[in-house]
Amino acid sequence: MREVAEVLRGLSGRRVSVLCHRSADPDGLASAVVLSEVLSSLGAEASAGAADDISLPARQVVEHFGRRVEVNPRMDSDAVVLVDTSGFGHLGSIGEEVRRFSGLKIVIDHHRPNEETRREVDFHFVFENYPSESELVFDIVREMGLSLTPEQASMLLAGIITDTAHFRLARPETFFRVAELLRAGADYQKVIELLRPPDDRSKRVAVLRAIERAEIRRIHGFHFIFSEVGAFEGDVAAIFVRIGADGAFVGSEEQGKVRLSMRANEQFVAETGVHFGEVAEELGRLFNGSGGGHPAAASMTGEGRLTDLKRSLFNLLQSRLARYALGKGQ
Repeated sequence: MREVAEVLRGLSGRRVSVLCHRSADPDGLASAVVLSEVLSSLGAEASAGAADDISLPARQVVEHFGRRVEVNPRMDSDAVVLVDTSGFGHLGSIGEEVRRFSGLKIVIDHHRPNEETRREVDFHFVFENYPSESELVFDIVREMGLSLTPEQASMLLAGIITDTAHFRLARPETFFRVAELLRAGADYQKVIELLRPPDDRSKRVAVLRAIERAEIRRIHGFHFIFSEVGAFEGDVAAIFVRIGADGAFVGSEEQGKVRLSMRANEQFVAETGVHFGEVAEELGRLFNGSGGGHPAAASMTGEGRLTDLKRSLFNLLQSRLARYALGKGQ
């Protein structure tokens, strides 16, 4: 953490763009906003940006606290800092532009490391033990001996709440950080209000369609669901896990492009050692795209057909679970 702080302090006097992934969630966007403001307080000319689009909850959070974030900002800065983003593929339409960026490139992330990205950036800081990027940013700020404003604390709190699935994926240290954010003035009630999902008919329709198209497979005693929808893939996959699936995969295909959201229950991950972030990364390579994430929550994008992606996915699962079953003597 000390090295991260030293590198960031070295950005004083430079123009810095702090970017997070496309479809920016509250965790990624809050991290980008707060880190950009911290860098500005240290003498950098820093701004926060997001690739392609921003999710509604993330937009509601940052706009409530008076922040504006540019989508697909121009790459005319001296340095780019990627937060909550394991690879250039997660930057959507600006991924290649950022990859070719000639200035200083820094990654600060909490997902499974992407080795290709590691080779192409100047500094690669990955801390997989953090449940959320917002917690990582909080610890960086603390390491630098700086204080957060109540608005910054509230935004980071929103990031923690969403990325830990309302603390279901939290670690003991998470609650210490939340307590510190509350002491810094974070408005818990307002954050919860901002994160409360609206009655979204389109989301309900997506869930119903996914149920209608769902395919259930049993592999070595574990139950998996695969389905297809055009939106809300991550939300739908999480619902399938909540109702009993050991793992759920919800994908979409459009104009030769595929994307897939993956969710698992924690017991499955603990028992088998299967890491969905690794599976997503391998699928990303197979389909000329990118992927990554956490053991129980991951995603990938690529080129091809969803039927081929499904076949490759279940082949990978079969292989990994066969090793697990062999170890169990099944």
